[in-house]
Parts: sequence; C-alpha cells; structure tokens
Amino acid sequence: MQTVLILLLLYFALLTLSLFWRSHTVRGPWFFLFRAFFPNWQFYHLVGPVPHLYVRFQTAGGEWQPWQCVYPRQVRSVWRLFHNPWGNRDLAQQNLVDHLSSDIKDLGEGADASQLVSYQLVCRLAAQTARAQQALGSYQLEIRMERPSPQGVLSTDTVLRSPEMAL
Repeated sequence: MQTVLILLLLYFALLTLSLFWRSHTVRGPWFFLFRAFFPNWQFYHLVGPVPHLYVRFQTAGGEWQPWQCVYPRQVRSVWRLFHNPWGNRDLAQQNLVDHLSSDIKDLGEGADASQLVSYQLVCRLAAQTARAQQALGSYQLEIRMERPSPQGVLSTDTVLRSPEMAL
C-alpha cells in the first residue's frame, strides 16, 4: 500500500512538473511505433484546416475516376456505444491521415515523403479503398487540408499528390 502511494505521489509530482517545464517534441523513427497508442491531439491547439484523404483510380477501360473523399462516418446507434470495432478502425485510419499530414509539415517544402512510414501506410489504405471499388489498374492518393463549414468546404489546399501506383 505504501509503495502504491509513493508511486502515485511521484506520478502527480512529475505531472505537475510537466505543466511548468516545456520540452521539445520527441522525434525519431522508433517513436512512430508508440504513436499507434496515442491519438493526434493537435486539433485542440487551434481551429483550422483538417486533413482529408482523396483517392482516384483507373477502371478496366483505363479512364480515371473522379477523386473520392475517404473520410469514413459510421451511422449512429445505441449499440455502438458499447461495441464499435468498425468505428474504432475508421478513427484509427483518420488518425493515420492526421499523422501523415503532421509528418509532411515537419519535413518542409520540397522534401520527399515517400520514405515515411505514415506515407506507406496511407498508400495501403488508399489501395484498399480502390480495391473495394473494384479498381483494376492504377490509383493515386491526395492529401488536402480543408476548412469545413456548415455550408460545405470553405477552402482546400492540396498538400500531397502521389504518383500513379499500381494495385
């Protein structure tokens, strides 16, 4: 009991210290493994544009389809308050797009994002979306920063457009 109390006090002491002491963001390729456990909390900092994933693909005839937004929304129900694995999957996928947007911002302009783990995972998500639409040839993905409003989208800015990739 005494050990638990000491650990609890130590935890709150460290928590209080972290309120006053600001450190730099921890970065590194190994840290990405831990990011799966933590959501991207940057939406609390300020209201601004939201990253959205758009995918387009080729049909069997070779023509490109229009861009489709991959921003999943689940139908609300009381049952989903207690059991919602599909909603959790969709939130994890959108969190992945948020992480890619953050990584692209950290890279700076003109840098190659294709080596990022988040980029490769979003490419797989886009390929999965294209396959679900019975795409056969190639696909492309695009990350757009969109400022939503009740009337629609106020502004959109393309952050990344991938080259054509084979399915």
